[in-house]
Amino acid sequence: MKIKTRLLGIALCGLGVSACGGDGTDTSTVEGTVSTRASRVVGATVEVYGTQISTTTNRNGEFTLQNVPHGDVFFVIEANRNWGTVDYYYVPDETSGTVINLAVVPDGEIGALASSLERSLSESDGIVDVSFFPWVQGVPGAKGGETASISAPSDPPFTFDLDGNPVPQAGLIADDEGFGELIYTSVMTADGPITADVLGVGGATVCAVAETPGITYPIVEKAITFVYAGCEPAP
Repeated sequence: MKIKTRLLGIALCGLGVSACGGDGTDTSTVEGTVSTRASRVVGATVEVYGTQISTTTNRNGEFTLQNVPHGDVFFVIEANRNWGTVDYYYVPDETSGTVINLAVVPDGEIGALASSLERSLSESDGIVDVSFFPWVQGVPGAKGGETASISAPSDPPFTFDLDGNPVPQAGLIADDEGFGELIYTSVMTADGPITADVLGVGGATVCAVAETPGITYPIVEKAITFVYAGCEPAP
């Protein structure tokens, strides 16, 4: 299942598997691409966080990483003149037999976003994007009004309205498929790694972070760290 993000304008694949854990003794090869909203990115760096495993994308924006340890993996993507991303996958369950889609965001797009929000964003800080999605395919997800929190100081969160415009508010605006985002800017790298939590709307939805329980998320300079949160109707 792909996760839609308005911030990137494209779909990402990093949907975590709850209650999984890897001991890192086994490894796999991971193949993927790096793109902006408009095109593939040549020469982007893709690194497995916390390791020396890294590579760069070829002229088609494609990459191959070998000896990636099994379990919870954060891929850190960097490219000149772009904000990078930190995206979670559970290897090999989410990477075997598929090409994963990673992304970066051009500096100009982040600058326009900051201007719209009347914020000053430092390239020394990170951004956290909590992306809500339907927990079960075909079942309604977020309704709107869901909230999130992270364990580090930040600017007040913002979401996107249905026209894709940023709106500073604590509660989610969800589309008719149950997708939405709450985004936290100016998260200092010194305050990472962070934890994240989400909350559904009382009597309407139940939401939970999709990754391994208790996982912490890296905060990287000039990068957007993704947290995935599944929602379903309240019982």
